[in-house]
Amino acid sequence: MSEYKLKSSKIEKAVVNAYKKIESKFVDAFINEDGTLKTGGIAEKATGAYQKIEDTAIGTYKKVEDAAVGAYKKVEDAFVEAFLEEVSKDEDADTDSAGSDQKKTAE
Repeated sequence: MSEYKLKSSKIEKAVVNAYKKIESKFVDAFINEDGTLKTGGIAEKATGAYQKIEDTAIGTYKKVEDAAVGAYKKVEDAFVEAFLEEVSKDEDADTDSAGSDQKKTAE
């Protein structure tokens, strides 16, 4: 079966926008213009807190995405089970040659 990606949604946009706001505030508070970290004990605490927030936001999004993809795969699997049957390569080759014989007979 094919792998799928979740389409853009309101949930995704909300998570991304919330993350961008947090990132912007963090950069303003703790990063120098040259990209270095502002020194001080609070900076290390903030970095850890920021990392936890980032991990939580990404983890939450992945859970939502996994749930949606998982639900789709259940529907897809149910459809395959209900309406399709697996054909081995041998059966497929036999079907192709039988179809050719039928065409020759019809002519």
